[in-house]
Amino acid sequence: GLFEARLGAEHMPGKECHVFSAAYKEKDFPEILKYAGHIVFNSPTQLATYGPRAKAAGKQIGLRINPECSTQDHAIYDPCSPGSRLGTTRTQWDKLMTPELIALLDGLHFHTLCEQGAAALAQTLQAVEQKFGDILPRLKWLNCGGGHYITQRDYDISLLEKLLIDLKTRYDLQVYLEPGEAVVLNAGY
Repeated sequence: GLFEARLGAEHMPGKECHVFSAAYKEKDFPEILKYAGHIVFNSPTQLATYGPRAKAAGKQIGLRINPECSTQDHAIYDPCSPGSRLGTTRTQWDKLMTPELIALLDGLHFHTLCEQGAAALAQTLQAVEQKFGDILPRLKWLNCGGGHYITQRDYDISLLEKLLIDLKTRYDLQVYLEPGEAVVLNAGY
């Protein structure tokens, strides 16, 4: 949300600053517009509320999707678990997304992995393409979220490369990853 966007903008000036929040606050949104270049919304309702202002401010707009594909045993961290309100399912998309909202979008974002390898990403990408593949050709980018344990010894880097290159090539997309914890894993105590 706001504080991560501010941290990124202040400590890494000139770099891309992406922000996602499950719930934006009206009072914080003008400041988010000041710091973030990419703003990802959690639902079509949130996109309708804030998206036009963000687009008018020249921001890249994204929507978090829920591909409904669980690949983990961490129920508490699983945004694809039944009843999750993290991300938009295809059913919600079909009910709530209007042509005007779709026209606002530059990208989609999913964040479904938790300390997982490339095989889980491959499985998730199959679900993303099955549910949202018709949308991908219209977009500029796809954010594959975090939870990628890319620094683990047994992580299949060659599969990750193949998946990302294939996505980029087939859909002409900029592809983002959020390795997060993997960057500092076992770096200290």
